[in-house]
Amino acid sequence: METSADTRSPVARAQGLVVAALIAATGAYGLGFWILRDVGPPPEAFPAAARVVREGYAPGDLILLVPFYATRAREHLGDLQPVAPREPLREDLRGHGRVWLFGLFGEAERLAPALAAAGLVPDGAWDPAPGIHVARWRVEPSWRTTYDFTAQLADAKVVHEHSDGTREACAAWSPTNGQGGPGGKWTCPHDGEWFYVAPEWHRMGDHPRWCFWAHPPSDGRLLIQFPRVPLAGHVVGRGGHTLNSSVYARERVDLDVIVGDARPQRFGFALTDHWRPFMLDTPSTGTATVTFAVSSPDAGANHFCFTASVRAAPWEARGRPVSTTPRWRLPR
Repeated sequence: METSADTRSPVARAQGLVVAALIAATGAYGLGFWILRDVGPPPEAFPAAARVVREGYAPGDLILLVPFYATRAREHLGDLQPVAPREPLREDLRGHGRVWLFGLFGEAERLAPALAAAGLVPDGAWDPAPGIHVARWRVEPSWRTTYDFTAQLADAKVVHEHSDGTREACAAWSPTNGQGGPGGKWTCPHDGEWFYVAPEWHRMGDHPRWCFWAHPPSDGRLLIQFPRVPLAGHVVGRGGHTLNSSVYARERVDLDVIVGDARPQRFGFALTDHWRPFMLDTPSTGTATVTFAVSSPDAGANHFCFTASVRAAPWEARGRPVSTTPRWRLPR
């Protein structure tokens, strides 16, 4: 049986051989990558490493899982609310006394110079298992949190204020949130499947966050009022659109923050704002009703979530006069 001869020119045959060699080399590289890649520590290494964090953890500490895609430790530390953001240095570090890094693939060590440059102080380091490095950093000076709104929802009054001025109380209380978890929920008289206020887990950009679900109404404003809040200098928070909202919503969300009888201060959240910080000054003594008013020019699919607390800056906590210009601002 005769076979057909290769009638291509020598140059064409050489080019074909080069292409075939490149394809073979690429395949060999891909196979080698998957066989030889660093898959990280085995599952049995994580309990001991997580125990190091648990034994040294104090309320108010922040736990960062780094790099952001290595989150197996969440299985052992989930109740302590660890976070795994793509950009850990953009987290609200000053709101915590200490920061833990649960690091794989050398990421905790690589972040050390940047944390030191940000003013954090090393406070311990451990290698509890091969491939896992745990580091603790002290935040100096940290802001002192005096009131956490997400933990005080049961004391709040929630109202739907229509554009004509009429008001409906969202007075149906449940001890569980809309996801069936803790935190409680105030539900409004209509559209109760989405028109309520509750602390829940929602994906805000690249990471799940514990925050108030507060969907703006189709008409008017949603008011969340906290009475007798002890003031200490600043209301500090973060908020934005959920990942779903940033794709399907059509308009911004406006958050008006009102402290006592002071004029409202408005913070607008564009569709690209997933977890944007906000802050306003308050008196440093006394108590007041603090109101969060949520609205939007177009509320459709506008899944908004925010968190807030009252804090004293370090120089205020030491008894110095309140500064009208904060010395440290949350990163945008």
